[in-house]
Amino acid sequence: MHEVYENRVRFAETDQQGVVFYGEYVTYQDEAMTAFLRAIGYDYTTLSEREWDVHVAHVDLDYRAPARFEDEIVNTIRVESIGHTSITFAYRARRKDDDTVLVEGSVTHVAVDETGTPTRVPDDFRDAVVAFQDEPPELA
Repeated sequence: MHEVYENRVRFAETDQQGVVFYGEYVTYQDEAMTAFLRAIGYDYTTLSEREWDVHVAHVDLDYRAPARFEDEIVNTIRVESIGHTSITFAYRARRKDDDTVLVEGSVTHVAVDETGTPTRVPDDFRDAVVAFQDEPPELA
């Protein structure tokens, strides 16, 4: 997995129990995916220019340990698989101080054209992912 995004927990992201509200990790996961796309030279501007986009189809997160206000979080991500129209990212967040895994899981996106219709994930995107990752994703 690649470390692509770091953040410090803001007070507004914590709940009455003093820990990061579980839903905030979906935002962290999305920020990590966006940073990954930038790292492979395929940011949202590039997606738009090439007339395709991605929509979230499934999110899966397992909570391992709490994060609290002011904790620094290191978010890692990699493309696990690319199907005909889908891209699945593996995700992990850990506390920077002690390397404790806070959350791990995945998010699956569906590639769509400008009308929102599912479309094949372009070959140049597949090639960019394979070139960037140490371990290539499963490809369909």
